[in-house]
Parts: sequence; structure tokens; C-alpha cells
Amino acid sequence: MKVDVVMPKLGESITEGTVVKWWKQPGDFVKKDETLLEISTDKVDSEIPSPFEGVVVELKAAENDVVQVDSVIAVIDSEADGAAAAAAPAAEAPAAPAPAPAAEAPAPAAAPAPAANGGGVADVEMPKLGESITEGTIVKWWKKVGDTVKKDETLLEISTDKVDSEIPSPFEGTITEILFNENDVVEVGSIIARLQTGDAAAVSAPAAAAPAPAATAAPAPAAAPAAAPAGGGSSVVPREQGGKFFSPLVRSIARKENVTAEELHNIPGSGLGGRVTKHDILGYLEGGRVAPAAAPAAQPAAAPASAPTAAPTPPPAPQPMTAAAPAPEEIAAKYEGQRVDILPMDAIRKKIADHMVMSKHTSPHVYGVAEVDFTHALSLVKKHRPAFKERDDLKLTVNPMILYSVAKAITEFPDINSSIEGHTVIRKRSVNLGMAVATDRGLIVPTLKNADEMNFKGVARNAFDLAIRARDKKLALADVQGATFTVTNYGVFGNVIGFPIINQPNVAILGVGAIKKRPVVIETESGDMIGIRSIGYMTLSYDHRLVDGELGDRFLQRVVHYLQNFEESWL
Repeated sequence: MKVDVVMPKLGESITEGTVVKWWKQPGDFVKKDETLLEISTDKVDSEIPSPFEGVVVELKAAENDVVQVDSVIAVIDSEADGAAAAAAPAAEAPAAPAPAPAAEAPAPAAAPAPAANGGGVADVEMPKLGESITEGTIVKWWKKVGDTVKKDETLLEISTDKVDSEIPSPFEGTITEILFNENDVVEVGSIIARLQTGDAAAVSAPAAAAPAPAATAAPAPAAAPAAAPAGGGSSVVPREQGGKFFSPLVRSIARKENVTAEELHNIPGSGLGGRVTKHDILGYLEGGRVAPAAAPAAQPAAAPASAPTAAPTPPPAPQPMTAAAPAPEEIAAKYEGQRVDILPMDAIRKKIADHMVMSKHTSPHVYGVAEVDFTHALSLVKKHRPAFKERDDLKLTVNPMILYSVAKAITEFPDINSSIEGHTVIRKRSVNLGMAVATDRGLIVPTLKNADEMNFKGVARNAFDLAIRARDKKLALADVQGATFTVTNYGVFGNVIGFPIINQPNVAILGVGAIKKRPVVIETESGDMIGIRSIGYMTLSYDHRLVDGELGDRFLQRVVHYLQNFEESWL
């Protein structure tokens, strides 16, 4: 059956993408989840895995073409995989082709029915909502088994540590099976539902018959593992191994670069829970691949002569050990008979908890505290608030002043706008400010993109828009990605001081405390005096791997300087 591949939707605000490179050409066989093409948008470049397995029949968009989301960009013959599988054994074992047609002979009898109707069973996978997102929680199924769903109609709602998203159906048809329940945590790429895209009469027969030919073809792949020991391990990269999950992008790179499953498993991961990211595997390849464990075993005879002078190869860096979470039954038994409420964490709270633990494990936190006199800034707010409300329908507060001052200070201290990968510093040229926003679902951190390129009005307007959409659950995935520095305002609840945890992969986070009137010493040319001033405290938590005390203190004092000397012409 020929199936259409459409330009994927990589974010709510993204409506088109540019085809950078086709990794497959017409006539090529492509496996499901194997990289099919590379797409570039104004937000990110992404390698797109094939949603189907089969032979590429037609490419409807050329490289460098700008294509609208949901437009058909390729056609794949999903029934051609049988022919491709039969061709491989033919080259190695002449006797193999004979059984293959026999095993496939019954299939054509059943196949014409769904083909005539343009029907078939289609798998719906847990979508990949961002490179750093490897799993999501099913919040709600909008359709149930037996319901008919149109293409692009909302099928389910998914929650990740970044954002909640309503997922449209990639196909039109009738739901025949739902494989996960609400509140289940599902890994990206897992099949979550199946749809009958044609007449329901042909659903069960082809589905049951399909596995039979696969069983007869199973002996053929035995030739592939035979070559694997020479490379030191299996070249088949599983979706999950030893408790580690590997994304389609990572597995695609591993296949292309002939990285074995054993090598991939030993790469230290910098992602959530120690997962291997794209940057991890590329860094591994660029830094020189470590010989597989099986390779040194072939040289014990020569070892004694050279052992005294040869430096031993260091073992892979150990993965952080985290205590396994006790089962709900164990917790219930532990507190049985006691006056306690046992409340399981929701999906967002779990993600926040894991992210905070990972951040404390990753970054050695150091803290700095500065006193800020907000009297001048607050006087400007009071003076210009009516004009802002009338002209821009925007309530002026001190918060955009803080964001604007932070952006200006970062341009003078660019190292504070970095991330760390291994022993490499990635200095970001764009200042993207993460803004911690408290919602009824937990803490959300939307990102104010390119804040260094905005004037004050632009910062104020965009920050207000992001905060409102965060509380209204209307953020797109792109709105919560790409922060290079984070600001959190715990002072809105009246707290004077706090020490926030760094929002990875940032190297610093600024915390703002409550502003209160206090008596302070004011130095003047005629002498010191006591005055009432609006005083607040700001704290800077920074990663001591990169940010030393001098850099952290000078940056923090620069933010203080801009706030205490905020120019009226900036408003």
C-alpha cells in the first residue's frame, strides 16, 4: 500500500520548513524510525525519522524547497518491504528465495480487499515533541476504541516536563486498539494506538497473517550478527538497553556511524536520567571512539611485553547512581494505620523533581547575594504606568525592568550565557531568558527569545504575553525551549531571599526577592543620613565549573547598577 509522508508539525507556531537534505532517494528501502530527511525551520534543524517501512516511491519536494506543514513530501510503498527482504537472502543463499514466495503466497489473497478500499491498519506512535524529550504522559484520550477520527482531529492530550500538547491524529479512520491508559508514561516512538484506515472487515485477518511471513524470514538476519563480532559487538541498536532509552535520532546516528549497541550503552549521557543525547554521541565520535571490550581480549599474548610502558585505557565514566523509587504498595504498607495522606506525584511534578535532582548532581552550585535599591525604578513605574496602560494596554511593573537589565548585563559578561557539555563550553550568542512562572499545574519556564535585541517595550510586551499564555495553558513547545539564562521571582509571595536551583543546561539563575521599605544609610556630599528606601535582594546561583566568584559577582553587580540607574529614555 502506498502511504503519504507529510511535512511534520514541529511546533504550534511553525507553519513551514525547508527540506535541507534527503537521506533516501526513490527506490531506496527505508526502515521505520530510520532518518528519511533533514528539515530546517526558523527554530531548529531536525532529522526526521520515517513513519513507515518500505520503498521510497516518490519525493514531492526537492532540497531547499520551503514546504507548508502537513503537505505531502514523499510517497512510500509499505508493501514493498517484503520484496526488499526477499532480495537480501537471494544474494547470500540461493535456496532461500524458494520458501519466501511460498510463505507469501497466501497473503495476496487477503491483500486485495484492503487495497481496493485504500484501507489498512496504521500504527499511531508517541510523537517526538523535541530533541530533549524522550517520554510523555498521556493526560487524556479524546477518542475511544470504535470511534472514528479524522486526520488532524485531536486524538489525545500529552504532558511532558516542558508543555502540555493536544496531539492530532496522523490518519483518518476507526480506532481499533488503544495500547496505553491515561496517566501512563510512554517513551517516544512507542505505538500507543492503532487505526483502521479503510473498511473494518479486513482489520483482523491481515493483522494476524502479517507476523507469519516474518517468522520465515527470521533466519536470514542471522548472517548480519556473524559480522558483528569483528567489530566488537552487535550493530543492531535497540530502542532500549540496560535501562537506557535511545531516541530515534541517536539510533540513526549510531547506525550511520556503525556504533555498536555496546558502545552506545557505554557513552555517558548528559540528558535527563543519564540518557544519551545527540551531542553526547557526536562528542563521542569526534573525541575518538573507545575500542569495544571484546577487542582487547584478542591481544593478551603481546600484553606482557608492552604492558609496563602502555598507559591503561580509562574506564567509561560511571553513571550517577539513583535509588530506585519504592513501589506504591511498599509505601502504602509502610504507613498502614498511620494518619497520613499518600499522594502520587502528577506528571509535571515528577519531571520537575527529576530535573532538580539532576541539576544538583550536575552543577556545583555557588551563591551570591546583592542588595538592590529599587526606589528609582519604582518611581519610574509609578510615573509611566498610566501611559503604558493607555498606549499599549499593558500594566507596567518592575519585572520587565529586571529582565531588560539582565539582558544588558549578559551582553557585557557573555560567559554567563553558556552551557557545558563534558569539558567543552558552548557560549550562546543569543540571549534567551527563561522566566519562571508559577501556575496551578506547577512551575513553567517559558523563554523570552532574543531579549538582547529588544527595546524595553518589546521585553515588557513579550514577557507579559508569555506569562499569560503559561497560566492559560496556551504555550507552544517552542515557547519553552532554548533558554540560555533564567530569572525567577520568588519575591511575589513575600519571600525576601532564596537560593534557586540552576535550570539545566544554563550555568546560572537569578532570583529576585520581595521589595520592602527599609531605613538605610544614604551617603551625600553633606554627610550621611537615614532614609526610607525600597530595598530588595537578588541572588545568583551559578555553576562553579565555569563561573568563578569574580565573574558571578561582577555580573550580579552590573544588574544592580542598571536597575538602580534605570534610564527613563529606555521606557
